[in-house]
Amino acid sequence: MAATAGLLFIGFWIAVGFGILLADLRAYRRAGPLQARPVNVADLQDGMAAKLVGTLRLPAEALHAPVSGRACAGYEVRIARKRRFWWRDVGTQRAAGGFYLDDGTGEVFVPLSEETSLQLITAARYTKNQRRRGPKAIRRLLGAWLAEEPEASYRCDEGALVEGQRVAVFGVFRRRPDQRPASVDDYRSRPQHFVAEPGGDRVYVSDLRESLG
Repeated sequence: MAATAGLLFIGFWIAVGFGILLADLRAYRRAGPLQARPVNVADLQDGMAAKLVGTLRLPAEALHAPVSGRACAGYEVRIARKRRFWWRDVGTQRAAGGFYLDDGTGEVFVPLSEETSLQLITAARYTKNQRRRGPKAIRRLLGAWLAEEPEASYRCDEGALVEGQRVAVFGVFRRRPDQRPASVDDYRSRPQHFVAEPGGDRVYVSDLRESLG
């Protein structure tokens, strides 16, 4: 009996260890090019493919995330609809602008588009049930789904790129004239800074823990 209990105890901890290892492996694969070791902005060269990690700074014109209402550079909202006791993913809504990344040695601009790979932690959630009309921003977000099934319950999980957030970026960095100095009229004489462009197929942006190392 004691031997059997000992074997069960050992088997349990082996299973736990295997589960943790599998979760780490999945996270590592999900990170993609963001698995790379980060470099400093000060060490960038024109045309260099690199991963940077730093603090997000919003431009003068920012977007607003629909669930939290926060000013942001971009957001992704994953939408699920309830079927009896289960939630089923039905779609994703995204919007993208751009942001500056500051790592303490320099600053780069990261333009965002619908093709940018975003991997964001869910930082805000809103659940709309049958008895809840919901804010206007949520109704606008759910427009097509509400038209299809207005009496259903919906869940909106939002990840957003906000001021002061620590993020990782992978792309090809090229020197481009800085768009910000309004006092310089000639585009070619403006100060230069690095801008992220697709590395291979796209720019990658993430705030997940496994990408920030």
